[in-house]
Order: sequence, then C-alpha cells, then structure tokens
Amino acid sequence: MFNQIKADSYRQLHTRGSYIILALTVLLSVLITAFESTGGIMINADTMQEFEGSRWSVMTGLKSATLSSTMLLYIDIALFVIVIGQEFSKKTYKNTLISGISRIGFILGKFVTMLLDILFLTLIFYGVVILTSLLAGRDGGASLMSLVRTLGLMTVTIGFFISVIFSIGVIVLVLANSVVTATICMALWPILIAILSNFTSWRWLRYINFTGVAQQITLGTLKIDALWPYIGVSFGVLILTIVGSALIIQRKEL
Repeated sequence: MFNQIKADSYRQLHTRGSYIILALTVLLSVLITAFESTGGIMINADTMQEFEGSRWSVMTGLKSATLSSTMLLYIDIALFVIVIGQEFSKKTYKNTLISGISRIGFILGKFVTMLLDILFLTLIFYGVVILTSLLAGRDGGASLMSLVRTLGLMTVTIGFFISVIFSIGVIVLVLANSVVTATICMALWPILIAILSNFTSWRWLRYINFTGVAQQITLGTLKIDALWPYIGVSFGVLILTIVGSALIIQRKEL
C-alpha cells in the first residue's frame, strides 16, 4: 500500500493537471480575499451580504473562505480523476492488483493519497487567505493563537469531510465503471442534500451534509462539542465505502 502511495505521489508530481489544480486553488483564495467576496453552494444571501458589508480582517477572510469552501470540492474532483479515475477508465488498475496488493490495500492507499492531497490543498487555500489579507494591510481580527486554531480546525474539518464525499465517489466508480458517473455524483451530493434539507423535515440529512459542517461551525450554528455524531456517521460511511469497494473489486474478473 505504501509503495502505491509513493507511486501515486510521484505520478502527481509529474502530471500537469496537479499544478493546474494548485493554481486554481490559489486563484480562488486570492479572489475571495482580495475582493472581499463570499460564495458557495446554498449560502444564504443575507449571510453573504453580512460578510461582504463588514470590515474585513484576517479572521473575516478565514471565515469567508470557509463559507466558500464548497467550491474547493469542485476543484478537488480533478484530483479524484488523476489519482483513481484514470486507472479505472483505462482499466490499468488491474495491473496494480496483479502485482500483489490486496483489494482493501489498493482502495485504502488511494483514499489516503487523496486525503493527503485534499489536506494539503486546503491548507494552501487558507494560507493564501492569510497572506493576501496581510498584503492588503488588514489587521488580524483575533489573537494569533485564535487564528492558528481556526486555520487548523477548518483545514482538518474541510479536508476530512471532502474526503468522505470522495469515498462515496470511489464506490460509485467501482460499481458503475464510469468516471463521469462518479464525478457527477460527487458534484451533485452537496446540492441535493441541501435542497432536500430545505424542503423536507428529515433531520438525519444533517449528518450526511458533509460540506455544510464547516459552514455551520463558522456561522455558530454548530458547536465543536456537538461534532461527534457527524464524525461518527462520516467514519461509518468511510468504512462502508472502502470495504464495500474492495469487496466489489474482489468479485470482478481480473
């Protein structure tokens, strides 16, 4: 599994698409911060106006970036295609399996690679927010420790929950043998969950609204100590999708 992670990392370093993804992440962060804008999937218009009308600081930039972080999912989907999608579209994943790696090791290795990539890009996303804010001459808006704590919390939270959506994309990819179907599923997930949450009284939907957790923390509607049910459901989804993907691959003919 570790050899596969190293091979995937090497391949990404020599793939032009990886640097395009990095550039888009930096560009999104700069645009949000420099133009003091807020946007994302199903963000309330009043919330957007509230942020855009306030005096911006480094902390305001971090919060606004969090509310806009659903856009990161759509940039990161390109990572999904590079790390695992191409192998299934070209069916080269069979060569990796024949080399001796277990099915669960193959899927887990891909997930770890994508998780590390997502965490790295999310950290860059927030790092550029801070750098752009400082270059614009804005004050911190909070103590240094508070800024560092917010940076760390949001990086881990957003990175983790995006990776959960990716795990759903993996099992869809394995089931359907279609990169297009998997990417559409991942792209539509936050939109469909948000729409269903608004038009139904199904309270359980909140636990699979993976992109909305960080936004709720930012808006103060979800406290840190209330995160455990969300984390528990997410880990359950991860286990089901990773093990399920491995079992499905095992049943496929090599």
